[in-house]
Amino acid sequence: MFQPFIVKASFVTGIASGALYGILAIALVMSFRMSRVVAFVHGGIALSSAFLYWYLVANPARTSGHGTNLAYATKEWPKLPAVILAILLGAGLGILFASVATGRMSKWPRITVTTFALGGMLLFAGITQEIWPGAFEIVPSPFGKGRVSIWGANVSHHQIAVVSILVFLVIVLHLLVTKTKVGVQIRAISDDVEAAEIVGVPVRRVSMGVWCLTGAMAGLGGILLAPMTRLGASVVLFVLIRSLAGAVLGGFNSLPLALLGSMLFGQVEAHVTGGTFGKISSGWREVILMAVLFTGIFIVTRRRRSQFRLTEA
Repeated sequence: MFQPFIVKASFVTGIASGALYGILAIALVMSFRMSRVVAFVHGGIALSSAFLYWYLVANPARTSGHGTNLAYATKEWPKLPAVILAILLGAGLGILFASVATGRMSKWPRITVTTFALGGMLLFAGITQEIWPGAFEIVPSPFGKGRVSIWGANVSHHQIAVVSILVFLVIVLHLLVTKTKVGVQIRAISDDVEAAEIVGVPVRRVSMGVWCLTGAMAGLGGILLAPMTRLGASVVLFVLIRSLAGAVLGGFNSLPLALLGSMLFGQVEAHVTGGTFGKISSGWREVILMAVLFTGIFIVTRRRRSQFRLTEA
């Protein structure tokens, strides 16, 4: 049964969730445009950065392993240096993967490199779980515990910060891509790698830079995700799937459509989970989300075919 009094609160919550999916979707789209590789590895990067952030800031007495043989001896650092180090870890892992994907594997079939990216995700996830086995943690936010009421929703400062960071990233990336020489080179590589090489664009260096940037964004996404839920490998990788679905709606090529898809997923999930349409099981929630994804893909594909036929005519 429709619950109109929940709509506004679920809408606000959906924006925060969609913004989180959008940050990772941007990283996936930019990586794909550079290398035509679906960057599953960003899920492992996000997980590694999230766990490093937790390890550096968490109170040792409040971890799930406290008082057991799994005590994690976390450091309880100030949050800012922990955030910086976790983002730098993401950037470093992005460069590490790119050094192989744009080096020895640059001429390999893209499906092979994508499989390698999937393996990279599982590798980073496995290493993280080996370092901190069994950790399933509540993580403190870099933005404190404050909350405000917006349209009837009890919104945390952390959720507001996630939306603000997404807006900031979109503006900065738009200016980077449209107003700078590097942006011109990025667009040239995205359109035609061989032609970009012919005209003298340093393809590998630019690609490495983009992978470094997207690795840092994946790390940031992991840090922002952790305080919104419990930190665990399955949780982070589940969010990657949501972001991947948003990128799919954009055809892994359009940042605006990827962001739209992420926001759409966030809204549908918030309204279904929040009870706007009554009580819906987790299984039916996934069915509804996949129906939205398939419908979006169908609409986008039809629109692009129409545009192609119009151009051809």
